[in-house]
Amino acid sequence: MIVRKNGDRWEIIKQHDHAYLSFQLACHWRRDAFPYPALKQDVLYAIRHHDRAWIPLDQQIVWNVAEQKPYDFIDYPLQEKLQAYSRGIDQVEEQTSYGAILCSMHYVSFFSSDKGNDPDISSFLLHEQERRRRLISSLTIDSLEDAMTCHYRILQFCDDLSLYATLNPPGVKKSEEIDWFKDGFRQEFCFAPRGMTAEWLTDTDIQVKPFPFSTEFEVEIQVLRVAPESSQSAVEWESVSNKNRIFRFAPG
Repeated sequence: MIVRKNGDRWEIIKQHDHAYLSFQLACHWRRDAFPYPALKQDVLYAIRHHDRAWIPLDQQIVWNVAEQKPYDFIDYPLQEKLQAYSRGIDQVEEQTSYGAILCSMHYVSFFSSDKGNDPDISSFLLHEQERRRRLISSLTIDSLEDAMTCHYRILQFCDDLSLYATLNPPGVKKSEEIDWFKDGFRQEFCFAPRGMTAEWLTDTDIQVKPFPFSTEFEVEIQVLRVAPESSQSAVEWESVSNKNRIFRFAPG
């Protein structure tokens, strides 16, 4: 889950809802800039479900005693998180082998080589390496490696822009944004050889330059609000209040 403090409450967005925002970004991607369109439905499925590993974990809020806040997607206990990652990719693989490759690439990217000394991480990386080898050998797709690179880059950007939208307070000043994307996004495209930047214009409107989408659009996702007294232990979702947030994406 994505967790952000807002006044006296915690605002929480489930990972699968964040993935829905990522999916909507991908659905609005410029048609002339979507490479290997024959694979588009597999790519969209992967983006929509890239965080389905979190569905069972996000069924309750788990309190991080050390940090005095709910666990989020960054600091959630590692062993449980890795097991969930594998299950989530398994579920994507049941629907699309190509999509599972993209999701596997995405999860593996979280772990730099210096973390390979952790036996749980090493086992996960080895398992995913074998999964991708097996799936790649089963596919007969022209220019497969290039297609994977291009589509993985779209998945990453849509994930990053969704995180930019959900991790930052609505309407935040550029100077006060989280550091991750303050200077722009890491992915480069033919229409954005130097990458893209985003900036909040209002509490709902986000300007993206250069604009990668076919039209302006908006997406609405659920945000749950948790009072501090609700956080003594695992908390069921029924005990929290909720509202929706609107994100509107516009060209520069």
